[in-house]
Amino acid sequence: MKINVQNIPDGGEMLQGSEPASIVELDGPDIRFEHAIAYNLHAQIQEQALLVTGKLRTPATLRCSRCLKIFQWPVRVDDFVVHRELAGEDFVDLTENLREDIILALPQRALCQTDCQGLCPVCGKDLNEGVCQCQSAQGDLRWQALDQIKLK
Repeated sequence: MKINVQNIPDGGEMLQGSEPASIVELDGPDIRFEHAIAYNLHAQIQEQALLVTGKLRTPATLRCSRCLKIFQWPVRVDDFVVHRELAGEDFVDLTENLREDIILALPQRALCQTDCQGLCPVCGKDLNEGVCQCQSAQGDLRWQALDQIKLK
């Protein structure tokens, strides 16, 4: 996204529109951006610097880190801010700033729902759909190594 700083009036300018999803440069099995990035920005010149503030919105397609299902996550950047010193250039490219803020707005661990139960570590059944037979027979697998210790 390039802004022509020569066309920005004294009071600033509202910029609304969208950028293609390809600027995020993420298209893997766990994270994909398939829809355009909508922006609502205000650009203004302050002395010898460009100040751009506003909001970004786009849906991301993520894979749940517990149950491996694909789901949509609404990415929202409500406090997008760029302050860049101007050195005589006519255009300022904000693509990297948009990309960075969108990536930082992604969850560190993608969950399809906050109480996602994940998959059974033994049989692989999705525990969100119900309890499997091996889960109750094995008990809590986190304590398995400690349960095998023989104390005198």
